[in-house]
Amino acid sequence: MGTGDFICISMTGGAPWGFRLQGGKEQQQPLQVAKIRSQSKASGSGLCEGDEVVSINGNPCANLTYPEVIKLMESITDSLQMLIKRRVDALFLFLEDLSHLPSLQHLLGDTSLLIATLAKQLMS
Repeated sequence: MGTGDFICISMTGGAPWGFRLQGGKEQQQPLQVAKIRSQSKASGSGLCEGDEVVSINGNPCANLTYPEVIKLMESITDSLQMLIKRRVDALFLFLEDLSHLPSLQHLLGDTSLLIATLAKQLMS
């Protein structure tokens, strides 16, 4: 996936988490976040589409098949911790998707609108 940052994402409250994965060992592709539902635990956690999943609750994912990942995810009852690798440009993708603004608003106040405006200007 190239250069990027490693980030720990945490969610609580049990499934549904609000994201879909793709890839796996049998597909010879890294496990990645394919889709995030708006207004979900995943969207509020800062998880981004395209994030590579390195581990789930301390379990390395590099050698897991997709069915093994699904089995692991189904075994999680309350707390989900994911170590992810994020592409350098993923921050701009995150900020471009304005559905994240409500979840950022309570953390950043009115500055979230400024950040979104600046991100849109940088990408245009």
